[in-house]
Amino acid sequence: MPLSAELPAAVRYLVPGVLGGIVSFGFSRVLIEPLISAAVDYEGAREHAEAQLAGDAHAHGHELFSRSVQENLGAAVGIIAFAVAMGVLFVVAYTAIRSVLERRGAATDPTATALLLAVGMFTAITWVPTLKYPPNPPTVGLEETIGARSSAFLTITVISVVAACIAVAAGLAWSRRWGSWPATGLAVSGYGGVMVVAFALLPSFEEVPGPVAGPNGIVLDGFPAQLLAEFRTYSTLNQAVMWATIGVTCAALSALAVRRTRHTSELAMSVR
Repeated sequence: MPLSAELPAAVRYLVPGVLGGIVSFGFSRVLIEPLISAAVDYEGAREHAEAQLAGDAHAHGHELFSRSVQENLGAAVGIIAFAVAMGVLFVVAYTAIRSVLERRGAATDPTATALLLAVGMFTAITWVPTLKYPPNPPTVGLEETIGARSSAFLTITVISVVAACIAVAAGLAWSRRWGSWPATGLAVSGYGGVMVVAFALLPSFEEVPGPVAGPNGIVLDGFPAQLLAEFRTYSTLNQAVMWATIGVTCAALSALAVRRTRHTSELAMSVR
């Protein structure tokens, strides 16, 4: 059965996202924030080098919030808020899918369903869009293309999510006619075809800063390739950790709800 009403709504809808956000923030604080700090340092060195070449005095702008506040409080609030939103979306999708399957008389395993859904949502919301537009640390990307890059990433994400939802609905419908495996293969192939077309039509952005050259040669090397690769890898892994935590937590709460319902039923029968 889906998450039971025996559990408070706040527990069912918020706890998976909160735990996912806490785990994601811990991962980010340990593995990603040092990379962001290194990228910020590179940005400062690049601005200084460009100012010297231009003959201008290089002055550091005053930040409204210090790096300490940004990487601790600011990052925690942003990451946990995002995870809570994704957690609520996950629970809604999980409940809807299990309700549809149970109405059709299909035997469902709460843990397997939650984990498969976590993999599917990570794939549709994070991994596939990332293949087209991988995450970048500060200094990677031009200021004048921020709007275009944000719009393109949002577009590919919406296309991926909508295509995935249609693929799931079609797969469930086709499974009654052709069986689970053929229906799954057709649904996955259809989703993949849509995303290939979207990848081909949407614009690409290659804006990794190159070296800064002066009259006497290179003054500053280009953005470190290893730093860029590590940031992209850890950012994707961080999302995988978040979705895995949400899925496992949701499965655990669903199992708890089933046990509570079963225990209540047994007590009622014993009283009779």
